[in-house]
Amino acid sequence: MIDLVQTLGSGILVGLVYALLGLCIVIIFKASEAFNFAIGEFLILGSFLFYVLFFNETLPWHRALPLGALIFLFFSYVLFFDISARFLIALPSGLVTGFLIFCVLFFGLNLPSLVPSPLLRFIIAFPLGLLAAGIVGSMVERITIKPLLGRSPISMTIVTLGLGFFLRGCIQLIWGSHAYPFFLDLPDITIEMGDFLFLSDPIWAGILSLLTFGLVIVFLFRTRWGLAIRATSEDQAKAMAFGINARFILLIVWAISALCIAVAGIMISNFGALQVGMGFVGLRAIPVVLIGGMDSIGGALVGGVIVGMCEALAGAYLEPMGLIGFKDVAPYILLLIVLFIRPYGLFGTVRIERV
Repeated sequence: MIDLVQTLGSGILVGLVYALLGLCIVIIFKASEAFNFAIGEFLILGSFLFYVLFFNETLPWHRALPLGALIFLFFSYVLFFDISARFLIALPSGLVTGFLIFCVLFFGLNLPSLVPSPLLRFIIAFPLGLLAAGIVGSMVERITIKPLLGRSPISMTIVTLGLGFFLRGCIQLIWGSHAYPFFLDLPDITIEMGDFLFLSDPIWAGILSLLTFGLVIVFLFRTRWGLAIRATSEDQAKAMAFGINARFILLIVWAISALCIAVAGIMISNFGALQVGMGFVGLRAIPVVLIGGMDSIGGALVGGVIVGMCEALAGAYLEPMGLIGFKDVAPYILLLIVLFIRPYGLFGTVRIERV
């Protein structure tokens, strides 16, 4: 009984990370009805961006310079065309931003020397890494998704498939295919009560994932931009008729999604090492959202916890019986069972279309 409770508890903590990944799929689907299959690559990229800041991993100039130039062009474009800033403001602002990014990538922030405390360094590098991930997410949206607005959501979904391969190739080109040691050294909050033992890293992962999930909920339901996002997700044409800039809203959604994926990626990397192959963990979002419901934010939370517990139970009780690797398959078997019973997921909305 004690082993069962501990296994379920560990599964819930990991499931909260999966729930955050599911949330990223749901908010993009609600805004554009497209499925983001590049979630695994965003997970790797967000983790590497944090790694550069936290561990002071620099890049050679011939890799840092093109990235800085890309940031310069992107910021100038967004300020001039989306925010309607004057050209004399947009161009210098983009130039300064691109130069700062180049300096960070080439020279590094040297946080390990400036801030010896791992916790304080994490507090500084964490929001900066998430900001960088959000910027990359918005860049990807402007370049690949925005030109497809007004077309079938299937076309956007197919583009995300190609986008995933492209991002994976870029990541391998910049950082290589080998594993990077990843240890955040956060304060030990291991819980030990009698025979129960919950390790510190999964607890931190669960806390930060749940906190991020909650902040996104507050943003969506307590801010004007969140109201605009929900209005756009309900009916894009009507939202635009009321003066909502649907294109800019989609940019915000992709930025938030990339930011949340980065949080999940950082927490998953802290379980072991950072490498390109860990992007397959992002595919856990598929059973999460299909079990919970493609358009249900609460369903993403429930689906993540269910998938986490299913994976933990399979790993603890079925793999020792000789079913090696079954914990990776178990969530998809559970997904098939749920879809047979409820094709729209546990909390998904049944859509009725008139022909």
